[in-house]
Amino acid sequence: MPVNYYSYSHESARLIIRPLLLDDSKYWDDFMNSDEATALFPPNLKPPHFTAEDWIARQRKRYADDQLGLLALIEKKSGDFIGMSGLLKQEVEGSPEIEVGYHLLPKFWKKGYAREAALYFMKFGFTVLKPESIISLIHIYNIPSQRVAQTNGLTTNKKVIKNHGPAYVYRISVEEWAKTRSPQ
Repeated sequence: MPVNYYSYSHESARLIIRPLLLDDSKYWDDFMNSDEATALFPPNLKPPHFTAEDWIARQRKRYADDQLGLLALIEKKSGDFIGMSGLLKQEVEGSPEIEVGYHLLPKFWKKGYAREAALYFMKFGFTVLKPESIISLIHIYNIPSQRVAQTNGLTTNKKVIKNHGPAYVYRISVEEWAKTRSPQ
C-alpha cells in the first residue's frame, strides 16, 4: 500500500478533510472528555490514561507507519472541527483488513457527517487502494454507528472480541460497492 493518502487533498460535499495537527487536540478534548462519546471505549483509551494529545499522536504515527489513519473533518460552512474519519489498517482474527472509521464530536451527531465521511473514504479506498473489501469494527452496543454502516451498504455476520470488542465486523466487498454506486 504505497499510497500516502494523508498527503492527498480531500473534500466532500460539506467537509474539508485534512491530516490532524498536534494543535487539534484542543478541539478533540471535548470528545475525549465526553462520557457520552467515550461510553463504549475501554478504560485504557479514556482520560486520564489516554488523552486527546495521545489520540492525535497515535493517528500521526499511523500516517508514518501505515500511510493511513484518521483525518480531521472540518465543516465547510462554519470552519468548525467536527471530528475524524479515515481508513485504518486492522487485523481481525489473523487477517489484514482495511477499516473505515469515524468519530464525531457529539454536537455534530445525527447530521449525516459520519455517513458522508465514511462514503468518501470507502470510495477513496476502493478507487485508490483497491482492497477486496472494507470493514468497520463497531461495538455491539453502538447502534448509531451500526446504522451508518448499514446505510452505507455494509453488512455483518461476524462478532469479535478483540479490537476493543465485543464488536461486529461490518463489511462491503468491492463487487457489492460497485453494484450500489452509479457511474460517475
